[in-house]
Amino acid sequence: MPFRSVSIPAIILFCCSTLIWTFTYGPAKRTFAMPAKTVTLHSAQEVNDLWHSSGVHGRRAVIFTRHLNKIFSPVLINAFPEINYLETAMRHGIVRTAHYIVPDRIWLEVYEEILANTVLVIPPKKTAVGFLLLHERGDIHVVPFSEYIPDHEREKALVVIEPAAWTPQEQSRINGFIRSGQLTSDLTVIIGDVTSTVKQP
Repeated sequence: MPFRSVSIPAIILFCCSTLIWTFTYGPAKRTFAMPAKTVTLHSAQEVNDLWHSSGVHGRRAVIFTRHLNKIFSPVLINAFPEINYLETAMRHGIVRTAHYIVPDRIWLEVYEEILANTVLVIPPKKTAVGFLLLHERGDIHVVPFSEYIPDHEREKALVVIEPAAWTPQEQSRINGFIRSGQLTSDLTVIIGDVTSTVKQP
């Protein structure tokens, strides 16, 4: 029967994909930073270097920044070399999935920037709370800040926070996610001003 001839290869393909994912990114292959720490950095290059040197693998990342991948606040753009730190981390198996949290006041601007990105092979896919970018080694969930709800049942995340991108009220809410344990992290990066810190629980 044609139905059976189609379904059996599909089942085999699904099983093989599941096994590959499990052995590559499953819980046994996720490595965490020990001990947990919060550090202040100033560039995407420094974030890239830290993630690579910390020995983390197969992780999820939660990113609270103005730009998705390679630059932070405009004042820093010309001071440091640019690098696609998230894309690089996905390519090397450091990050398997990411949540990019965008300030509500610039949500439309960021959305239009990503749509205009000619490098994207697969167009962004709309979701209930934002949209999804598919990467060859993982996925990136792009979500406005007002729609972001941390999932405390999932494993610790690699967190990147750029205080300059947020109002004091928004920064206080981000701090609250961490203090309450809703968002847990073994490696938190604060971008920019060394006086901006995130209190650990």
